[in-house]
Amino acid sequence: MVEQQKPKSLDEELGIIPQEFIELDINHYSPTQLNQPMWLWALLYGAFSQQQRRRNKTNINMFFGTEIGSITQMMFCDEIWTYQSNKVENNKKLSMDQALETLNDYMNAYVPWDEKDQEKYEAIKHLAPDYLKQSYNGWKSLNFKSPVVAERNVTTEFTHINGLGRIDGEDELHFVEQKCKLPKLLKPKKDGTRSVSTQKIPDTPLISHCRQTAFYYACTKKRPFLLYVNDKEYKVFDSSNCDLLTVDAMQDHMEYYRQQARLRDRHILNSGGDPLRLLSLQDPDWDSFYADIGEENLNAAKDLFKQAHNL
Repeated sequence: MVEQQKPKSLDEELGIIPQEFIELDINHYSPTQLNQPMWLWALLYGAFSQQQRRRNKTNINMFFGTEIGSITQMMFCDEIWTYQSNKVENNKKLSMDQALETLNDYMNAYVPWDEKDQEKYEAIKHLAPDYLKQSYNGWKSLNFKSPVVAERNVTTEFTHINGLGRIDGEDELHFVEQKCKLPKLLKPKKDGTRSVSTQKIPDTPLISHCRQTAFYYACTKKRPFLLYVNDKEYKVFDSSNCDLLTVDAMQDHMEYYRQQARLRDRHILNSGGDPLRLLSLQDPDWDSFYADIGEENLNAAKDLFKQAHNL
């Protein structure tokens, strides 16, 4: 069924952000937010502060993918944007030897969240150089032309607030979004040690990754590449080998994001700018992996939802 669109209000035409958004300190939607279930988004971005979000549980999987991507950028990119949107010139790109040394320092400095995270960290840290080499090979195959830029902020318009994202790497005509397929931890051996098995790169990328790629395409109108990396190989997806990255498919992905943005808009407006009222409109799933945000934040989340549902 086609969703009926209401005519734009004057505030929408003038780009005025409704007070409810201001009260909740919500000033943009990112692809990550729009990929999340509603209850998690409402909790993290409507009820939690940025400081609270930073206390969410982290793990070696997140760290691994972030650092492999970051170091690869330092090998290829002429300019890297900071989170404060400052442009930093990268005049001395890392050689492979320098990159491997930097990666080793990063991996040795990692502090696991808990015993489970420690176990996986010990099992996969030796594979980090292999991931970096495959990441390098993947970027090299794209043959980007200087200047190559990393982490540039890009935006697209939704109804009340903009969509905002950061691109892994781009040149004048192309961009890449990178994902790491981390190995699986196998069952303990008789001696108590655990090994890992390589996760094969799929024949078709995850639709959430394709949607994120489509978001950057909508913002830039540059040719998109979606790069998957594991410890043994890399694979580049684009419109030539992936039906989820054709122009028509990416238009569908963006319509999905627009629908998700409108749904969040309605919840924000119906909340009156009250975080608890926003949570009262949601049904949390505490059994899903999305609820694995760390004991402290999970307890805080359950308390907030209890208060919300008792309004």
